[in-house]
Amino acid sequence: MKLGWLAAVAAFACLTPAAAQEPKPGGELRIAISGDITSSEPGVRRSGDADTVLHHVVEALVAYREDLSIAPMLAESYAMSPDGRSYTFKLRDGITFHNGAPMTSADVKWSWDRMLDPATRWQCRGWYDGTQDMKIEAIETPDPKTVVFRLAAPSALFLHYVANIQCMTGILHRDSVNAAGEWVKPIGTGPFAFTEWRKNSFILLKKFADYKSRSEPTSGYAGARKAYVDQVRWMVVPDDATRRAGLQAGQIDWIITDVADIVELRAAKGVKVATAQGLSWNVLLIQTRDPLLADPRIRKALAHAIDLKTLVENRTDGLGKPNPSAIPTTSGSHTAIHDQGYTYDPDLARKLLKEAGYDGRPIKLQTSQKLVHLYDTAIILQAMLKQAGFNVELDMLEWATQLDRYSKGNFQLQSFRFTARFDPSFNYKTFVGSKDEDADVQWEDKRAVELLLASATELDPAKRQAMFDEMHQRMIEQVPIISLYNTPLVEASTDRIAGVELTSSGKTRAWGVWVTK
Repeated sequence: MKLGWLAAVAAFACLTPAAAQEPKPGGELRIAISGDITSSEPGVRRSGDADTVLHHVVEALVAYREDLSIAPMLAESYAMSPDGRSYTFKLRDGITFHNGAPMTSADVKWSWDRMLDPATRWQCRGWYDGTQDMKIEAIETPDPKTVVFRLAAPSALFLHYVANIQCMTGILHRDSVNAAGEWVKPIGTGPFAFTEWRKNSFILLKKFADYKSRSEPTSGYAGARKAYVDQVRWMVVPDDATRRAGLQAGQIDWIITDVADIVELRAAKGVKVATAQGLSWNVLLIQTRDPLLADPRIRKALAHAIDLKTLVENRTDGLGKPNPSAIPTTSGSHTAIHDQGYTYDPDLARKLLKEAGYDGRPIKLQTSQKLVHLYDTAIILQAMLKQAGFNVELDMLEWATQLDRYSKGNFQLQSFRFTARFDPSFNYKTFVGSKDEDADVQWEDKRAVELLLASATELDPAKRQAMFDEMHQRMIEQVPIISLYNTPLVEASTDRIAGVELTSSGKTRAWGVWVTK
């Protein structure tokens, strides 16, 4: 059953009356997450659910606005030196940790020194130590309200890394670890304090009474973070159907769900549904070192065999938009050039296959029923490719197995999705490089690698944009990967709560939400 555009608009608009209500303090907010957090330590053995929960507890110097621009968070202001090699942050006044201690530049330095210590096993240390990207040469604290980061070379990505949602750079009090340096729990500066964790059951956060919110309007993860509820209970509910049933029964207040569930949830009494364009990226992965798929004519035939408009309409119930680019359609860097893709032309696909001498040998398309969005996309792709003369067979795998095959480059085709990225360089970084160094790399074009590296150090926005435009045009010509669409966001909540807003990251945000009943 297809949900038309008018119904989609209505689904989004249903939140407006609730959002217009007067905020009411108190009560408990119950949010379902699909899996338990892997750690309470930010950026260490992280997962998407852990990121979502811990962003309510810890905060970074800067944060992303909804339009993907950078805003101060714990910093009152920041400035880059003319040579791009140092960043100076002035800290806000009156910020306290959950244990009552005031935050100073010494705490910022301690937190960063700990993140960059190999013993911490922070997953994103390579972004800052020169092994993967830039190198921080020194962190200085000339006074209690000033922190200076000295870099080995200019970086256009430093602030984006610091604001990153997946690998947060939260500032912690040193009592987060014991005297032996062992992790205890996060003591941060956020609107909620980490209170209790019952594994595979729930994580409980309580409102921090002394939290000092920013005054700017809430935007993405930036601006005001006003906590209205007394506590947030993050309920671990792995099964999709169980989450939906709990929502409809009033046992759960808020869930992130899939497009396929919209019709059911919109018909449910007391349930509100909202949708928006997201940032996660659905793609058809192509192993360009495969003897058959190494031929660019075969890859171009794949691209011309896909009716992208029909695929996206069917897969997203009309809510999504085709996107031939690695850059999300909602990004300011997605220019008209990035709308240029492949025409749907099965006759041309068949011609290219004939020129390449394709003999009908089977091509395996890996997918997993565990993730419905990937499986459904694979089914549609298989049908379209067969119509153009490909002999495509579905290779059904457990999700863990498919992920392992992806990381090892052990596939011909895969229906895959990359999680949200907030800067174009990060989008291209997911698939550009050398397969000899990283087996999960998709595109080995030397010029693309040069452009990607240059985009990380180029400080002129216009010049960076020109690099992204050239990369897209080369990607369309070489077909190392086929971009499909950015996943629409769908979330549902009960009429027991108000103030719910969608974020482009697709993550639930408990600040600004209150209980109405």
